[in-house]
Amino acid sequence: MSAAPDLERLARDYAAAGDWPGVAQIRDQQARAALQEGDLRQADSRLREALSLFVMVDDGYSAGRALADLAEVRLAQGDYLAAAELSGQAADRIPGDVQALTTLGYAEWQAGSPADAEVTFSRALHWDADAPRALAGRGQVRAELGNFVDALDDLDRVLAADLPADALPPAVRADARSARALALAGLGRTTEARDELARALAFDPDRKRTLAQADRIAALAVADVSDSLTSATD
Repeated sequence: MSAAPDLERLARDYAAAGDWPGVAQIRDQQARAALQEGDLRQADSRLREALSLFVMVDDGYSAGRALADLAEVRLAQGDYLAAAELSGQAADRIPGDVQALTTLGYAEWQAGSPADAEVTFSRALHWDADAPRALAGRGQVRAELGNFVDALDDLDRVLAADLPADALPPAVRADARSARALALAGLGRTTEARDELARALAFDPDRKRTLAQADRIAALAVADVSDSLTSATD
């Protein structure tokens, strides 16, 4: 017999006994199982149930954790405004929570506010200076904002670390590499930029963020050539 029916039966038993904290924990476990299977819709549903129950039993910390996890789900679904709102609520309930702040940073960035995202990633890194996803996120937004020196510092640190896939997922690693390529190009290190971009493209040749960075790098290269020609004729 699978674990899922056992958990559902256990949830019914807890509910019959009035053990609502127990039901909340079961819903949270079911949400995590759904996330492992890539079922975002089921994870979203179970997390919302868990959140309601945690709030009902006045478990503020667990409610904050559920909000942070729910924000991650909404971020993965592309609902950046909801992700920002939920992660902001989580950070209010659990001040200094690195996961909530990191998710908020990514949500702000994807919603079109890279400057706000940089501040939020820095808040996360205040609590954990080596938090991989926050460091990768800040490096990327700094590159986007044209702060290439500081971007390179962040991205070099996170990419040099020997991290497992769950600490820095492959997609985030690829995005960090394409952002590093942009930072290198912005600093005039064109050959290194092309090598780094090739590493990012090797992960996924069709990844939209990598292709967008390739376009920006090409534009920077054209600008460098134009500047060089102008200087030569002066």
